[in-house]
Amino acid sequence: LNTSIEYFMESEDTQAEKICKYYENIAESHIINDNLNIAEQYIEKSLYYAEKYNLEYRKARNLYLRGLIYMHKGDLPVAQQYLLSSNVIFIKNNNYEEIVNTFVNLGKITIFLKAYHSSCSYFQQAEKVYSDHDIGNDDLLAEIYYHIAYTYFKLDNINKAIDYSYLAKEKYRQLNNKKEYANSLLLLSQQYSEKGEMDRAIKYSERALNIFKEVDDVLYTSKIENNLGKLFYEFDNLEESFIHFNRAKEIRESNKDPLLLETLINICENYIKQKDIYNCKLILDEIMNNLENGNEIALVDYYLLRHRVELLQGDLEEAESTLLMALNFVKNMQDKERIGEISIIIGKFYIDNGNDKEAAKYLNEGVEMFKEVGLLKDM
Repeated sequence: LNTSIEYFMESEDTQAEKICKYYENIAESHIINDNLNIAEQYIEKSLYYAEKYNLEYRKARNLYLRGLIYMHKGDLPVAQQYLLSSNVIFIKNNNYEEIVNTFVNLGKITIFLKAYHSSCSYFQQAEKVYSDHDIGNDDLLAEIYYHIAYTYFKLDNINKAIDYSYLAKEKYRQLNNKKEYANSLLLLSQQYSEKGEMDRAIKYSERALNIFKEVDDVLYTSKIENNLGKLFYEFDNLEESFIHFNRAKEIRESNKDPLLLETLINICENYIKQKDIYNCKLILDEIMNNLENGNEIALVDYYLLRHRVELLQGDLEEAESTLLMALNFVKNMQDKERIGEISIIIGKFYIDNGNDKEAAKYLNEGVEMFKEVGLLKDM
């Protein structure tokens, strides 16, 4: 009795399409929130109708969403198979934006697997389909540009990496955080579904999904901005690097993102490269103010940055003291890889300052640590 008249007037196939779409929206929202078990339950519900009514596009969407779930789980070979299977159907049916999104995710998987030639190919295919069919999603295009820049950088094609970095820079936009609002829309959507008002349920689930994507994009945008900053640092374009690091810093500060420390460390690296001691010290203070109890890795990075700034000042005693403090700290952590790394840095410090006896002691300690963790072959 709670079901609308319009619902009864629709064909069974149309009703099934809407039900599938609704379940997919809910599933994708839960994937973004990393609620993977709940997402799988909604995918199963959608798949029931997709198979019962032979809805080919919906079957492809189910395969695609399963691919995303396995990406989140870190099972990349399985994720890759689901995405490739979904794209066969998307290509057959000319679902262009879905084709682009699938190529983008395949590109991300192959980046993680360090298969950079394959990754570059996937992102270039995404760019071509996007351009040929005028998808009209600037955020998606910016993401494609960034990843092409990154893969070219990994393939040592620096000129193309720079070109695409600038294209990404021109396209990237910052989005607002509206997570709580999206949760309320999701709840409203589920309530309409229970009442049988599927049009409204779908409308609110789509709005919730779009906002969840925006929330996810805010965090993802800060990651891209931070990584663009690192790319421009490698290109020795510090002015452009600062622009992107500062954007990442602003987003991460406003979202209380713990990755703010990563960006502050990168900004300090820029100032060290510029030999700007005054601003180095300001950023070091910011890093210290943002260190939380238990953030041992960031504290070690802080010590290593501080010693480099002290070297810039010519304060060798302070630089030596800071390095030894860092070494004692990682020894207490029992982090053999960091012990090896810092021992080598201390050994180099003593070589540079003519203390061969101490240099040999710390270099040997570093080599022994690297042997224990199996990293000596990479030196």
